[in-house]
Amino acid sequence: FARVWRSRGKRPEDISPHERDWWNLYVRLTEMHVPELLALVIYEWKDQPWEFYRDVARHLWDEARHAMLGEVAFEARGANMFEVPHEIAFAELPNTQFDPRDRYMLLWGAEQGAMKGPTGKRRQHEIATAATDPLSITFHDFDWADEVLHVHIARRWLKPLFGSRGEMNQKAAALWQTYEQLMKEDCKLLGRDVWWDEFYEKVRNLDGHR
Repeated sequence: FARVWRSRGKRPEDISPHERDWWNLYVRLTEMHVPELLALVIYEWKDQPWEFYRDVARHLWDEARHAMLGEVAFEARGANMFEVPHEIAFAELPNTQFDPRDRYMLLWGAEQGAMKGPTGKRRQHEIATAATDPLSITFHDFDWADEVLHVHIARRWLKPLFGSRGEMNQKAAALWQTYEQLMKEDCKLLGRDVWWDEFYEKVRNLDGHR
């Protein structure tokens, strides 16, 4: 890959559904850090029930498939997936600084957050619909359904380790703050604020959009 960063750079705001849909497909493409995180959760979290490894392996496969969906979307439009930055911090940070439980907790917090808010999974599906993009509509339908399952899987295995749901939320928020600070520092580096505009200018008409 041409660029391996600790963030995806500056996220565009106040843009058309078409451009936002492209961004969401780019996020799908660059989700391989999640399978990398989950692979080490499985490998390093010892002495768990067989059902734990079964569930987390299912979670890992789904996340790898999400990256494949992004790759298919780029290929279908003729976009070069090797030109875009690939963010590694979501695997690099937890895999080097967190224990397996906290890695999984970080991911649970991220996916829990994706179930709500203006940038959540429902909204991503609505954006694909507004962009009249049948392929993206289908892909984000699968992505949304998968994430609902993932939240339940993670809660099943993490909840017994905490005294309350509030304690879980606090821990996840603290872990996310550490990760978010790393992203913020990366976003200050050269090129992070301009790359998306340059990329979108190249691809905006590849799917027939005018």
